[in-house]
Amino acid sequence: MEIQEHAEHAQDAGEHGNRRAALLIAVLAAILAVSEQQAKRADIAVEENGIKAADVWNEYQAKSVRAALARDLRGFAMTFDAPSAPDVAARREAILRRLDADQAHYEQDPDSGKTALAARAQAFEARRERNLERSHTYDNASAALQLGIVLATASVITTSRWLLRFAAALGVAGLALAILGAVAPELAVF
Repeated sequence: MEIQEHAEHAQDAGEHGNRRAALLIAVLAAILAVSEQQAKRADIAVEENGIKAADVWNEYQAKSVRAALARDLRGFAMTFDAPSAPDVAARREAILRRLDADQAHYEQDPDSGKTALAARAQAFEARRERNLERSHTYDNASAALQLGIVLATASVITTSRWLLRFAAALGVAGLALAILGAVAPELAVF
């Protein structure tokens, strides 16, 4: 009679442990799904911001070429003596003023000058880097969660509470990394 009671208690404890493990696996799988989805979003943002930064740097380079061309044309025009005819001299001065204005525009325009373009490109690069950190953090969270799921599954087979506790600890670590990925990925870099 006593042996039968111990067997029933052992069976109840085993089933109760299996339910805990199953619940842990379900929770870890749900967090894993969200973490992997956020990692994918971060990867897409890395690509988008990389493309945008490259586009802006290309525009910056084009402005640099145009500014250099305007500067060089002005220098070339200055090597010649001013013609004596007043209308030719006025046209030459107008061309020189236009070249000076073009060079200043390409260099200093607050919307599309080289300084503004460099700042815009650097902002895209900073977003790209932050999303790259976010992606890595979510990937690390996913790895911890996947290991937790594997260990929780193994705890069912082996009826090991130690494995179940370790699986839960990995799940907590994965959740913490997923949260850091959302709010402060730079803190999770290792």
